[in-house]
Amino acid sequence: MFGLPGGGPNLDVVGAALRDGMRFVLAHGETEAAIMASTYGRLTGQPAPAVVTRGPGAASAVNGVAQATLDRFPLVLIADTVPSLHASWVPHQRLDQRSMLAPVSVASATISDLTSDDELDGLVTDALAWPSGAVHLDFDPGAPAASSKDPSLVAPGSSNSRDLGEARSAIAGARQPVVIVGFEAAVWGSDVRDTLVRFGCPVLTTYQAVGVVPTEGDLHAGLFTNGALERPLLDQADLVIVLGLDEVEPIPLPWTIDAPVLRLSTLPQESPYLPVEWDVIAPVSDLLDLLQPADRLWPAETASDTRASQREALRTERQTFGPLQLVRSAASSVPNSVTTTVDAGAHFLAVMPNWPVDEPLRLLISNGLATMGFAVPAAIGAALARPGEPVLAMTGDGGLSMVLAELETIARLDLPITVLVFNDAALSLIEIKQKPSHGGADVVRYHPVDFAAVAEASGVPGTVVRSEGELLEALSSGWYSPRLVDARVDPADYPHLIATTRG
Repeated sequence: MFGLPGGGPNLDVVGAALRDGMRFVLAHGETEAAIMASTYGRLTGQPAPAVVTRGPGAASAVNGVAQATLDRFPLVLIADTVPSLHASWVPHQRLDQRSMLAPVSVASATISDLTSDDELDGLVTDALAWPSGAVHLDFDPGAPAASSKDPSLVAPGSSNSRDLGEARSAIAGARQPVVIVGFEAAVWGSDVRDTLVRFGCPVLTTYQAVGVVPTEGDLHAGLFTNGALERPLLDQADLVIVLGLDEVEPIPLPWTIDAPVLRLSTLPQESPYLPVEWDVIAPVSDLLDLLQPADRLWPAETASDTRASQREALRTERQTFGPLQLVRSAASSVPNSVTTTVDAGAHFLAVMPNWPVDEPLRLLISNGLATMGFAVPAAIGAALARPGEPVLAMTGDGGLSMVLAELETIARLDLPITVLVFNDAALSLIEIKQKPSHGGADVVRYHPVDFAAVAEASGVPGTVVRSEGELLEALSSGWYSPRLVDARVDPADYPHLIATTRG
């Protein structure tokens, strides 16, 4: 259980959890507690609770709740509330928390002493059922009855023999199919990889599905973002198979690929984003059974050559210590068992296409919400979910500034987390988007901050690096203890990265 408790029923919940053998992890902020809990839940497969107090606590948790829901991470947020018996005469901290949190939750309910175990089990299960997300529970012990959840979730679809038959024929007739794998498929288990290996065609993955096939292997052709890098491969396809693609994942630009699209998913999606020719909603086993090998025209090296050309397109001739050099050095230094969390910001454009990953859920990013301040609390959740394994949090100076107090949490819990800061004293991704009329440097630039010194003051050893050599030396050991590496990077690569990635 994670949280930042207040008084009253809030402390009763924490005390009950401790008596039941749960561990309570104290955070410095409610959004950070929610991100820790949802990351822990995503990696363990069990929804984890975050406990917050009423009023300001619930309000502060909104960003973390939205992150869990749009990034499909399971979370149970438990908030106390002004008791219904007192609501008529207690305006202090009285908010309609259900109305505030329901829009960013997959379910929201008021629970009381009269809520049955079955009702609670159903609500908690909603957090894990795909699409996973946050379940918000207002805890009002003396309420006369528990109110029902809303909205109800859609049950997985059942197979339709006609749809399956048409999809099977389309796949059998394709000579140059490309598979786009999304986050839904990334949580289906190892059968997905085995099926794709047998299918033997180039595979693109969304950010959250990275690792479904090894990024350095024969099948991985790079990332699908609905951007420019993957376009040359998709232009050659005669069939695009989207496997478990969650439409919250791509860049919100129009779909412009000419090849027909076959969508395979366990749940219907109502969005008109994809011009789907065949839309098969079925259990996982039926979907994977469709991907049968056949004679194809793709050369064996298509995926690896495509991936290499994409990475080459991202490179620059710049000799200064920039984000690409930082990523290259860090990738060569990490242990095999590392879990990496990546924050929103310009630096992810260097990390995501270049980071080696052998299995899903080893590279975590807030993609559906794309919220800053994700990497550090997510790293704490990951370190607790995978005890004893090293974790790397890659963040920009803007994102780290939002969650600086959680460095103390890393130190207090003595977690094996390396925080690697791309420090250029700017909101670089936003700066790239600025026009002359948008206010200039005052809108996007900070005074330089010595994050290594801040880390030291928080109990985390800190190091400043200004070159690849210094970074390699800093990362050569120390992966099983808390530390922060403050990398002073030249941001000049970022305009090239965004132009090449997104077109």
